[in-house]
Amino acid sequence: MRLSHVKPSDEELRVILESGFVLREAGRLDDADAVFRGALELLPDSDVPRVALGTVELQRGRFAEAQALCEEALRLQPASLYARVHRAESLLFQQRRDEAEEELREIEAADPDSPHARTARALLEAADLICASGAQGDVAAAK
Repeated sequence: MRLSHVKPSDEELRVILESGFVLREAGRLDDADAVFRGALELLPDSDVPRVALGTVELQRGRFAEAQALCEEALRLQPASLYARVHRAESLLFQQRRDEAEEELREIEAADPDSPHARTARALLEAADLICASGAQGDVAAAK
């Protein structure tokens, strides 16, 4: 039997995804990656597992890979604020501040009370720090 033939309930899917988020927050990135890849098999049309994988890539410092996963999610769900906010986050960490800030402001305006708008505001507030730390890394790498 293939994983794609398994049909878990919504509650079981929620638990699977939450376990991946807990593993990610605990720094067990390989385990979180495995959980989210399994969830991708179970939810092939959902943006959530792709964005979740993107957040793992963000924590690994693989910002272009995180962006690509979020863009895959957006091809499936073009209106996903979840995918948009994490794509913008990946852009910030790639020092593409203008693009990221434009996206974050659009997310904030689209649904100001959503958790994604709160994340967008936090990222806008942290943009100076994120971009400054990246610029310092560029200077250090050049030495």
